[in-house]
Amino acid sequence: FQVSTVLEFGRIVIYTTSLRVVRTTFERCELVRKIFQNHRVKFEEKNIALNGDYGKELDERCRRVCEVPSLPVVFIDGHYLGGAEKILLMNESGELQDLLTKIERVQHPHECPSCGGFGFLPCSACHGSKMSVFRNCFTDSFKALKCTACNENGLQRCRSCAG
Repeated sequence: FQVSTVLEFGRIVIYTTSLRVVRTTFERCELVRKIFQNHRVKFEEKNIALNGDYGKELDERCRRVCEVPSLPVVFIDGHYLGGAEKILLMNESGELQDLLTKIERVQHPHECPSCGGFGFLPCSACHGSKMSVFRNCFTDSFKALKCTACNENGLQRCRSCAG
């Protein structure tokens, strides 16, 4: 789950969750997302509730910078920036605006018409059931197999907005 910082040059990556189980965590994720949307910068949101690999990736990245992962977590240019409190303080002081000068801008933030901005859709092969069926042509029996086209939640990356 190594993430190269070379691939993240000029990019913002935000690890979030869409689960509302812990209300304060969800609200902090929403706050950080809105701050970057208001600055009209392009960012990649990695929702660990939708893809378990993002959670493993986040653990590895936080271990490298000796931080305990507490959502949301923001990386700019592949470097750890901080969580919601740090982003809020930087935004209020104007420091965040200075940091965002080299980040690609978006004119009109919009949600993807296919996935609604989540970046994932139910699997096109198994329709989210995580199972596919194999038919044995010799015996006419069916056998259930794990779908290999989707993740552990029965989701695939949205083809319309995946970057």
